[in-house]
Amino acid sequence: MLVGAVLSPLGHAGFFYVGEIYKAIYHTDAAAHPYLLEKGRGFMKMLNIAWGAAIGVLAIGWITFAVCILLNKTLLPRLMAILTPFVLTLFIIPLKQILPLPYSGWVGGAIFNIAYLMFFSTLLLFLSVKNLLSEW
Repeated sequence: MLVGAVLSPLGHAGFFYVGEIYKAIYHTDAAAHPYLLEKGRGFMKMLNIAWGAAIGVLAIGWITFAVCILLNKTLLPRLMAILTPFVLTLFIIPLKQILPLPYSGWVGGAIFNIAYLMFFSTLLLFLSVKNLLSEW
């Protein structure tokens, strides 16, 4: 998961170049548009490779962690396996599809953030309750 987290900024950085190329179209002669569009497609390809690598590595890590939870190799209850960010993402993506604008755009841009927030909030709650119970 660490490798995926390290690769994620590269995916974010790629958005800058894609955006700048497509913004440049509004400020250039029409003769330059085919060239700029081709460059934009190339930047999109690199963006997809960077994101694919980061998300792929993170998915493998979270799936592995969910399996460990299911096999009782962690202190977490089995229910937490369905609250891992990978599984939550699988639920949030279809939800985004049925939401009206502008909510679908907001959720779409924050899918992973929402999944992480839900997982780590639940983890914090679980550990806090467990700690309180152990003090009794």
